[in-house]
Amino acid sequence: MKKVIENNSNEIINKYYNECLKFNGTLQQDFDIITAKDALAKLYELYKNGIDEGKFMPDHDYVTRAEELMTLVEENRDNKYYRAWRVWFRYFVSMGYVGWNELWQAVKQCCKE
Repeated sequence: MKKVIENNSNEIINKYYNECLKFNGTLQQDFDIITAKDALAKLYELYKNGIDEGKFMPDHDYVTRAEELMTLVEENRDNKYYRAWRVWFRYFVSMGYVGWNELWQAVKQCCKE
């Protein structure tokens, strides 16, 4: 069952990666699929740590909150994924509730493994 979840989560992340590329109009420097996935995983890890440390409160409607992710990105400007996060955020503004939660649920599942 774990392999099925992992494959499904990767397919979902790949789908949104391709949508992100389309939205941004071109392949972004330093934004290959591996970097893009690693950037999401690192951002989710920072978010989860923020919840564990009491910096953020869990939300019952959203897997992650955009404003809290943005805070983390700005606090971690020296992180190697900063450029990738900025590419993702340009795309995130176009996402609705369902897509946002689908993507972050897939990231969450991948981070559990």
